[in-house]
Amino acid sequence: MYSIGQFSKKTGVTVRTLRYYDEKDLLKPSYISETGRRYYKDDDIITLQKITGLKALGYSLKDVHLLIRQPQWGITESLRYQKEKLLQKVTDIKKNIELLDQALSLAQANKVVEPAIFIALIQNSLQWNLRKQWLKTYLPNQIVDEIYDGSNSNKNHYDIMKRLKVAYKQQYTDDKVYNILEELFSQVPRELFKRLLTDPKLLEIQLDEMLFPSPFSKEEEQWLSEKIENMLKEDKIK
Repeated sequence: MYSIGQFSKKTGVTVRTLRYYDEKDLLKPSYISETGRRYYKDDDIITLQKITGLKALGYSLKDVHLLIRQPQWGITESLRYQKEKLLQKVTDIKKNIELLDQALSLAQANKVVEPAIFIALIQNSLQWNLRKQWLKTYLPNQIVDEIYDGSNSNKNHYDIMKRLKVAYKQQYTDDKVYNILEELFSQVPRELFKRLLTDPKLLEIQLDEMLFPSPFSKEEEQWLSEKIENMLKEDKIK
């Protein structure tokens, strides 16, 4: 048998970590002396290798605890599931890199960047997958997928948001504001946009402000809501 210090040197796992695994019931010593010293056997090395291997694959300690106790260590299905999770992470990371590249291009193209709009776009970009999943709890998957498949670049959104802020400050005429809003609405495919306007589920949704940060102040939002309502009443949406 090995003392905890010897076992640590043999496996390359720190004494502190071994004690932690003992506390979490992941890897118990094979023997504890009357004085409280921990001792391990060669069989414990196999268990420890399973723990470190699963951790390297991204499993939480809670999941590791369950997996190493499965009969015959039935790990195949779990590994497939973990692979799918990791592949999704890779997809998300690639998407985030793409969106950050857009943000960098946006920052480089504008000497003066509107902070509120820029920050909102960055947050929206980095949380696109969370936002998509959140919306799917309220709307059919097909509609949500169409919304995201039809979305345009951050540059278009930035330009439109910036012009709307200017329109509010300079009190543009309704027709000028309507033209800008029409550009905003055109970001969504026309048939889908009409469905969204008439979908009662969508009208009742209270957006999570953490997932859907707004670049507009409360006053600007109120002004925009009034303009959009007027567009609907006057049948100005093409």
